[in-house]
Amino acid sequence: MKILAYGELGSKDELLPLMDQAFRWPFNQKAFENMIRLDSRLKNGAVGFCAVEKDRLLGHVGVMDLRTRRLDGELEPVGGIYGVATIPGHLRKGICTALMNRAHEYFREKGYRFSFLGTGHQLVAHSLYEKLGYKDFFDVPSAYKTMQSKTAKPAVKGKAEKVDLSKVLEIYNRNMKGRTGFVVRDEEFLMMSKKNERLADKQFVVGEEGYAIVQDIKYTWVNGISIRELVSSNAKEANRILDIVEGRARNLICDRAVLDGDLLQVYASRGYITLKKGQGLFMVKPLTADASLKQSYGDKFYMAGLDFF
Repeated sequence: MKILAYGELGSKDELLPLMDQAFRWPFNQKAFENMIRLDSRLKNGAVGFCAVEKDRLLGHVGVMDLRTRRLDGELEPVGGIYGVATIPGHLRKGICTALMNRAHEYFREKGYRFSFLGTGHQLVAHSLYEKLGYKDFFDVPSAYKTMQSKTAKPAVKGKAEKVDLSKVLEIYNRNMKGRTGFVVRDEEFLMMSKKNERLADKQFVVGEEGYAIVQDIKYTWVNGISIRELVSSNAKEANRILDIVEGRARNLICDRAVLDGDLLQVYASRGYITLKKGQGLFMVKPLTADASLKQSYGDKFYMAGLDFF
């Protein structure tokens, strides 16, 4: 079995069944490589590693180059793991372990002291990550609310007002001041996120001291809103933004990632069902002997919705 970087693969066609079986992600090479060119977390790195045997692609582990802010205010680059997958029929053969070890080697070559990944408490992969030296770092709280049945408001005619990403970034940076974790952004990141996630201008609700990014939840029986990210400097502004967002939701509204304790309290005060511990979980592995999470980041580590990978 050979382990190749994404760019070393001849044909990438077999990533389609691999990713679809693992994540219901219909991989498209052209679309993915367009995303790589836009994403600073991917475009200057290996992107991922693949296990290949007799020209068959057996597994994949994605790697990201991420930036964090430490307690001392300095930036620290770290590694991020995504897209861990093994083709059905080849499980428990050491493929994933070999790929993860190659990813850790890659991070160490770049001088990174930590590797982060997102998973779930109930996923089989969780025990594998523990065996590889990862430890549970923080749970991902969430909030849900069933709306009173109502008739959807008529759609506003005409083109939505163009969102000012520089203002969104200014609000974000103001609210991230003094925090540690994945709190380092620039306008390029926002432009990339907007394009890669196909976020329309109408999905941004922007105030003077906060903003929300929302996505529709639409099925035959459901017309709701998912909050992709909500950042606000105070409870009053968070409530004002939620008034607007809830006005758009017919059946339900949810925020699946609320790492701001004050915001979680706002949700609770508005009658949301809040879960302080959900299925979502972030894990971390120190890659060097001197790597101390507490010394680097203190007792709190923050990330907002668009930072999830």
